[in-house]
Amino acid sequence: MIKLFGGHQLRLIDQIALLAGRKLDLVYASLVHQLRLSPGFFRKGWGDLGVVDFEEDAKLFQSWPPPHFDQQLQWQKRQEGKSWGVDCETFEVSFRTPCHGRVYDALPPESRIANARLLQPKDPQQRKACVLHLAGTGDHTWHRRLNLGGPLLQQGIATMVLESPFYGTRKPHYQFASQLLRVSDLLTLGRSTIEESLCLLDWAGRHGFDRLGMCGFSMGGVHASMVASLYPGDVACTPLLAPRSASGAFCHGALRSATSWAPLAAVVDEKQQEIEATLMRSARSTDGLIEAARIVSTLKMANAESQSPTSHPSNAAFAQGIAHSAQRRIQDSSDRQQQHVEAGVGSDRGNSGIDAAENELGELWRLRRGLAEDQACLRLHQVLETCTDVTRFHPPRCTKAAVLVGATDDAYVSPQSVQELAAHWPDSEVRWVKGGHVSAFLLQQPAFRRAINDSINRLGDCNSTM
Repeated sequence: MIKLFGGHQLRLIDQIALLAGRKLDLVYASLVHQLRLSPGFFRKGWGDLGVVDFEEDAKLFQSWPPPHFDQQLQWQKRQEGKSWGVDCETFEVSFRTPCHGRVYDALPPESRIANARLLQPKDPQQRKACVLHLAGTGDHTWHRRLNLGGPLLQQGIATMVLESPFYGTRKPHYQFASQLLRVSDLLTLGRSTIEESLCLLDWAGRHGFDRLGMCGFSMGGVHASMVASLYPGDVACTPLLAPRSASGAFCHGALRSATSWAPLAAVVDEKQQEIEATLMRSARSTDGLIEAARIVSTLKMANAESQSPTSHPSNAAFAQGIAHSAQRRIQDSSDRQQQHVEAGVGSDRGNSGIDAAENELGELWRLRRGLAEDQACLRLHQVLETCTDVTRFHPPRCTKAAVLVGATDDAYVSPQSVQELAAHWPDSEVRWVKGGHVSAFLLQQPAFRRAINDSINRLGDCNSTM
C-alpha cells in the first residue's frame, strides 16, 4: 500500500520541497564533502571488521529479557512544565552500556556510558505509548528528535531519545564531528546502539507503557528497524528516509563523496600487489593500458561472489556497475592517450618524448587510483551489505504497525532501497513525501508525526505475546 502525502494537488510546502529536493542534497554534499570543508569518513581505514557479527550476536537475545539487562536505570527528573499544550516532564539517565566483550572493548572510553532523555505527559493516565527515536548521521544533540516527537504528547505518546556512541558527549576526543575514523567504528556504533535500545525498550515495557515504538531518521532508521526485528514483542516501527542498508548511502549515494577512499584502497593494494607492479612496468607505454585491464578480472571475481544465494538481489547489479565503471576508466584513459599521440605529443623528437612518457605515467597513475577506488567501493559495499542489511533480520512481530516513509527525490537514500525494505516486511505501509533528504527533514515533519502516530495506533491490530 503506497500513499503520497498531500494527494494530487501539491501543497505549497510540497512544492518547495520538490523544487529543492535532490538539488539541495547534492549542493549540501558538494559544499560539505567534495570541497573538503570537513574531513572524510574512514580516514584510518577499515579497522577490525571482526568486532561485529550481528547474526552471532542476535543469539544473545533469544531469551527475554537477556540476563545482562539486570541493571536498574536511575532516571533523574530535569524539568517539568507545559509544552505543546500538555503538562509534561523530562527525565535523563546515564548507564553503563550493556555491551560487553569485544564490542565493549571496541568502544572508545567516552562512549561506554550511555545517555538517554525521556519526555512524557505528567499525568500517567495520558501516557498511551513511548517511542524511542534514534539519531541519524550528524545528530549530536537531543533537540531534533525531541522537536519531532514533542507534539505527539497531545496524542499521549512519550518520546525517548538515545545519544549514539561516537556522538555528542560520547564522541571520542580524537574524532572530528561525525566523521568516524574507521569502518569498524560504524559497525560498533550500530551494534551498541541496538543493544542499548533494546535495554531501554525493556525498561519502558516494564514501567507503564503499554505500547512501544521505534523511530529513526536515515541511519537511525536502519538501527530502529533492526531493534524492532530483535524485540520479542509487538513494537511499532517508523523508519524515516532510511535505506535497507548503509551501503546505499556510502557507496553510491551522496555520502560517497564524503568517504576517504585512499586509506580504504590502500588495503586493496596490499592484497593485490600486481596492480602497482603491472602499472609501474607499463608506465612508459600505452600498452600498459592493456596490462591494466587485468585488474578488472578481480572485480569480475567479486561480481561472481555477490551473486551467491545469501546476497541481496541488488548486489549483483551493483558489482556489475563497478566493473563497468572500471572498464570505462580504462577506455577513457586510452582515448586520452590516443589524443596525445594524434596531437604529436608522442613523437620521438626532443623533449616531446619525455613529455609523452610523463603524460602516459600520469594517465596510468590516475587510472590506478580510480581502479583502486572502485575496488575499495565494492569491498565496502560487501562489508556493509553483510553487517547493516536490515533484510538479514527477521521482520518485526507486527509488520502491520510498520510505516516506512521515503522521499521522492532523495540523493542519499534511493526510493528503491526503501521499497526493498518494505518488500521484506509484509503488511507494512510505504508513504512518500516530496523532496530530498535535507528538504524533507526540514519541511515534512508533520507527515513524519502522522506516520509515527499511525504506526502506534496499528499496534491494536497485533495480538502477539512475549
